[in-house]
Amino acid sequence: MVDKELFNKAKDIMCARSQGSNGIGTMAEKSVHATLKYYFAPDEKYHEVKIASFVADICMDGEITEIQTRQFYTMKKKLELYLQNDYDVTIVYPVCEENTIVWIDTETGELKRSRKVKKKKLYNQILVEMYGIRDFISDDRIHFAIVKLETEDYRYLDGFGKDKKVRATKTDKYPVDIIDEIRIDSKEDYKLFLPNELPEQFDAKSFGKLIGLTGSDCSMALLVLETVGVLEKCGKEGRKNIYKRI
Repeated sequence: MVDKELFNKAKDIMCARSQGSNGIGTMAEKSVHATLKYYFAPDEKYHEVKIASFVADICMDGEITEIQTRQFYTMKKKLELYLQNDYDVTIVYPVCEENTIVWIDTETGELKRSRKVKKKKLYNQILVEMYGIRDFISDDRIHFAIVKLETEDYRYLDGFGKDKKVRATKTDKYPVDIIDEIRIDSKEDYKLFLPNELPEQFDAKSFGKLIGLTGSDCSMALLVLETVGVLEKCGKEGRKNIYKRI
């Protein structure tokens, strides 16, 4: 589903918009958000469309697209209104799966790149975000698009410590490349969060270990997957809930 040519065009538009400002991190709209807006809707006439008392990132052909990196719970009132007005809604969730920190020397302007860090299970965090809108996720008109990106994270060397990196100022994440796009449009699509290594029956700890979530994050993820109907509780071992696939 990835269109790298379209992504590069979207990135070029975002870069052109930032010219005339003071560079990375000075735009009112962050680089990843701006790039994805042009990726999903290259024509600006579909951007920032007023729907009643809200403004949608994109509204095109009866479908609304919202780009949301975190705090899905803040969208509850928006989603309620969109669904009442019979819109289909796609929530785009950007994931920085490969990231390089770029340090900006505040005196010389020199850029120093750290090694690239890859986080393969990071997209599972969307389950934790979905917990905040779990009353809506079973609606057939709610869809998700997980967009895996390679990014560069720009930070100033103005912090504490010998290397000035402790509590340094973060500026912006710049999208370098698009790696993959995963659509969640139906109940079946949620099964991607159930690893093949899962046994027939399992507890929260073994599930969390496989998908990279612990504690309350893991509990929220399990509740989301129960809500959409891909797993269910099937008993207890002591105080632990035991789950199975449906």
